[in-house]
Amino acid sequence: MDAHDGFTTLVALRTKAGELAALRALSQPDQVRRVQPLLQLDPSRKNPADQLDDVEGIARELRLLGRPCWIDSSDVADQPGFGAGGAMGQLADRLSGPADLLDTAFPVEFIPVVRSDAAQGPAAALGRLGHELGAGAALRVRRPVVSTDRLAQLLEWVDLDPSEIDVALDFQYVAEVTTVLVDEAAAILTVLAGLGGFRSVSLLAGSIPKTLDKTATWEQPRTEEVFWDALVQAGAATLRLGDYGAVHPISGPGFRSNHVALKYTCRNHWLYSRERMPEHDDHDDESPRGHTLRAVCRHLVESDSFAGPDFSWGDHEIHEAAIGRGSSLGVSSQPVALATSHHLAYLAGRQAA
Repeated sequence: MDAHDGFTTLVALRTKAGELAALRALSQPDQVRRVQPLLQLDPSRKNPADQLDDVEGIARELRLLGRPCWIDSSDVADQPGFGAGGAMGQLADRLSGPADLLDTAFPVEFIPVVRSDAAQGPAAALGRLGHELGAGAALRVRRPVVSTDRLAQLLEWVDLDPSEIDVALDFQYVAEVTTVLVDEAAAILTVLAGLGGFRSVSLLAGSIPKTLDKTATWEQPRTEEVFWDALVQAGAATLRLGDYGAVHPISGPGFRSNHVALKYTCRNHWLYSRERMPEHDDHDDESPRGHTLRAVCRHLVESDSFAGPDFSWGDHEIHEAAIGRGSSLGVSSQPVALATSHHLAYLAGRQAA
């Protein structure tokens, strides 16, 4: 399998505990053959060495399954803890050699991500890194930096042929699809088409709000798929779907919620299940958070949208929790891990446009 071809969906995931647990649960090549992960290094993590360890491990595991990671270190570029070469230089050094004495699958390539607001120095350095790795690069185009001149300048700085560059047209949070939004995206795609034949072009968007404001179980349209489908129907036949997994697209300061929620991906909609934790611990054998996650999982399993325990690792764990088994339910990252695992399996099972 060609490492750069074959994927139909792009998924942008932060390098946090829940998302990483879901990626580690992938075990079969067919689970990742259609899904391209974009790992986004997270500035909220305090220990750069731990974050590099996690990303290195995921990059090695996914490459063994036939899929290189896209890695975006833009948000940690100013953090000195990553060393003189920065996060990307550190990762390139780590992945150039074996993980241990028995490892023969190296060097491990990855695809550096250049954002459209990058300055000349960082953009050129990432382009050189992509060339040295033999992996090319990815260009993450965000609004409002989408003029033809600006994109042409970025391509000049990166200094790679367009056929060595993947493009993600990143609209981040999209609550509603309007004619104006579709026209704006179509105009940017036209600009990109005039700059060369890129290796791939994906639309990246997410529709999960920053906070949920209900309890119980309810549905919400998957606006990211509606947006993508509108562009495909308008003529963008080779455009690939991209989304932000099972979290809000824009990272921010975390907080410990009094609620437990699962965001479950379904065809054309999200299924949200959310309950408030009890104020008092009435369950001696389990934490309030774990007890509430069990209730949330039961709601999901009893719904018509549950894909079944064999659909993914996350679905198996959701089913186990619903019937009174399972572990790690009190860990705050567990709902994201379960939801992301199901989400990756959902994306892998989608049909191309």
